[in-house]
Amino acid sequence: MVFAIATLLQCNTTRKLEPSMNSFRLVAEYEPSEYVWLPFHEGPSDLGGPPAEDLTYELVRALSPHVKILFDVVDTVQYRNMTMLLQQQNIDLDRVDFFITRAHAAGALTDIAPLFLTRDDGELATVDFAWGCYGLVSPGDPRARQDGRFDRDTALEWQLPILDSSHVVLEGGGIEHNGKGTMLLVEQLAMDRNPGMTLPEIEKEHIEKLRLKKVIWLKKGPWEEEYKTTLPGDIYPVGCGGHIDEFCRFVNDSTIMLAAVGEDEKFRDSLSAENYRRMEENYQILKNATDQDGKPFHIIRVPIPEPHIFEIKYEDAGPYYFDYFPGKKTGDTVRVIAASSYLNFLIANDVVVVAKYWKEGRSEVKRKKDEQVLGIFKAAFPGKTILQIDMEGYNNGGGGIHCYSLNVPAAQNKRSRIIPLVRP
Repeated sequence: MVFAIATLLQCNTTRKLEPSMNSFRLVAEYEPSEYVWLPFHEGPSDLGGPPAEDLTYELVRALSPHVKILFDVVDTVQYRNMTMLLQQQNIDLDRVDFFITRAHAAGALTDIAPLFLTRDDGELATVDFAWGCYGLVSPGDPRARQDGRFDRDTALEWQLPILDSSHVVLEGGGIEHNGKGTMLLVEQLAMDRNPGMTLPEIEKEHIEKLRLKKVIWLKKGPWEEEYKTTLPGDIYPVGCGGHIDEFCRFVNDSTIMLAAVGEDEKFRDSLSAENYRRMEENYQILKNATDQDGKPFHIIRVPIPEPHIFEIKYEDAGPYYFDYFPGKKTGDTVRVIAASSYLNFLIANDVVVVAKYWKEGRSEVKRKKDEQVLGIFKAAFPGKTILQIDMEGYNNGGGGIHCYSLNVPAAQNKRSRIIPLVRP
């Protein structure tokens, strides 16, 4: 573990860049990463899941042989406590770094942290977009303005140049790109987060601010990824209303994974039928689309997991989730459908972490799907280690491993990495 307490006051100015600002491009997740940044959650997972720290320890053990882990801490006291807990778990601290931050994350890390852009000389930079607390408030709301500073404050602390800012609301889990200039966006999400704007206006803002060459619009995400609504059977989803990292991901610059409902499942129930319709509509769009160079994509279909439905008392969900359960009140039992997804995966150098859903006592269908997905990922990522981990604690609260992590690109030159690490 690398060390020296850095004063954040020394890091609160952005570096000036040379004029070639338009040569920047977004860094793809499949490119080399120096760190995977994880939040250190303790206590029960959201909506009554298993202990959050257990999943953190499991992820650190799985990832640290392949990429260094980065944690944020508020002070040296928290740093000492966390290092003690990690040592008790026999975790190699040489593969873990910490930095002190004053920034406050009020959303899943990938949604609210800085985006990373790079250029040929290896310089890194970011762009500051607006934040709307997952559509629960408007971007002008004081809460959104306060929480929306997280990416900018982090960039300032890291001396990461901010190329531009935008009034458009963007959440990291709501975009997917190939690192070459093509981005996938979801109409359902973009229109919900940016009322009063047209799709062409939203697209133009993405292209200009993020130095893109092309945007491809998909229609909707899975039904169980909606929010502030009720599904048949009085079931409540706790998703984000169209985050693309739940159902459509780039494997490399020309290969896309897209969720699928099997022909034998589409008439099973209304949820399967609707998801089949949505994913086939998205498939037709992608099948007829081309990349920034006019070349077609290779599309891999990946099964949607079996639904996981659990119950919780309304008052036990916590105030954040009350808006997700319209019509419910204190004393009511809420039936919640988890945001289960095989496509909310994480690529970190030579390892890919993907969810698994079978455990002792669960249906044989779940076990077979886990095995099928493992085979699909091994074929799609040759030469990489594929690790399947139980993500139910994250899924229950509406997310997955990709939501609660952030890839920090590998430094290409000395100026690219000035994260003020804590050192003993």
